[in-house]
Amino acid sequence: MSASLILFLVVFLVLLLLGTPVAWTMVVSSIIWIAFTGQWYLLPVFPERIFQNMNSFTLLAIPLFILAGEIINQGKITDRLVHFANLAFGWIRGGLAHVNIGSSILFSGITGVALGDIAALGKVFIPSMVKQGYSPAYAAAVTASSSIIGPMVPPSLIIVIYGSVTGVSIGALLLACIIPGILIGVSQMILVYVQARIHGIESVKPDRSAKVLAKATGAASLPLMVPVIIILGIVGGIMTPTEAGAAAAFYALILCMVVYRSIKVRELYDVFKRSMTFTGQLVIIVGCGGVFAWVMGIENVPSMLSGFLAAQDISPAMTLIVFNIFLLFLGMFIDPSAAIILFGPILAQAAATVGVNPLHFGVVMILNLNIGLLTPPLGVCLFAAERIAQCGLGQLIRKNAPFLAVSIVALLLVTYIPQFSLWLPRTLGF
Repeated sequence: MSASLILFLVVFLVLLLLGTPVAWTMVVSSIIWIAFTGQWYLLPVFPERIFQNMNSFTLLAIPLFILAGEIINQGKITDRLVHFANLAFGWIRGGLAHVNIGSSILFSGITGVALGDIAALGKVFIPSMVKQGYSPAYAAAVTASSSIIGPMVPPSLIIVIYGSVTGVSIGALLLACIIPGILIGVSQMILVYVQARIHGIESVKPDRSAKVLAKATGAASLPLMVPVIIILGIVGGIMTPTEAGAAAAFYALILCMVVYRSIKVRELYDVFKRSMTFTGQLVIIVGCGGVFAWVMGIENVPSMLSGFLAAQDISPAMTLIVFNIFLLFLGMFIDPSAAIILFGPILAQAAATVGVNPLHFGVVMILNLNIGLLTPPLGVCLFAAERIAQCGLGQLIRKNAPFLAVSIVALLLVTYIPQFSLWLPRTLGF
């Protein structure tokens, strides 16, 4: 490893730990690398690299996916999904906690963003669970833990980003993440059931008559068409990811403004403003990630990593152990989107060198980084849930520990049983 590469990585890590925004961290460390190597003639290439990385038709799906999620959030269709989840899961021992997780699965299938899940459902479930006798910290732990299902269930923003930066089929990746996402939800439900038996928590026992079930299913069916449109459109070859995002956003707009009339015209300004702001933040990171990857390429890092793994004769299973540890650590400090932009292409290439299926590795990386949303010091899902529950971060971390543990067990199952990721895409021809 050259002195210039060491300096580049050290500056990057120091700036990151100091709290510098990721985009500026990448640019500043790259400029310092140029100064150290004396290659000032490369500086004019920076704007070109930033623009080229942002100038992607596939990346146009990002603002459209964000817009669809913002419209659904503003449209306040949570009650329909919660009622449906209550009928589907409330009869199980530990009822309301199961309903919380089930609602996250359904709601995540519409927004695909973890914080959107907490913002919409946390304000509903945390007070309700506290009224039923759950502690505020436990209610917040269930809400925060189940929110990481969001980026695994289509539509998912980070799936689009991963596919864009690594060249993996976004349609295949959307399918590959479905079963692992459900596995996370099921593992958390099993934990809740065991805890409910230990503490004597009963089920909700909702009215599950045929008439009530039919009405609830009908009310939830229209919102749940959002992920159906995206999956069928992309997998069926009818639409590109960008076109599927546009179709989902248009469908959500018609649903909320015409069918439910839950969004007024004057509210659209705030919806588009939030969408543009979030999109701008992500796209700047994507653009600056092009500079970061370019410098790493000049320093020959991808080939060095691949060559090192090949020289050590490391098996795919051992490679996945090493990468899992690295990604779990990385997720503690860096947002999943930024981590994928920074390290996705490099790690994917290295994993492919030792024989790991690119689609399988994509699922492992995405799930790994989602778990990072539950681990301090980043832990944005923990902070968001604690802000609603006002339970104290220390208590929340303790209550969340079992959920974090079962999520890691699910990660290991997904890592070492590739069929969880590969069966559905292969069955559908990918």
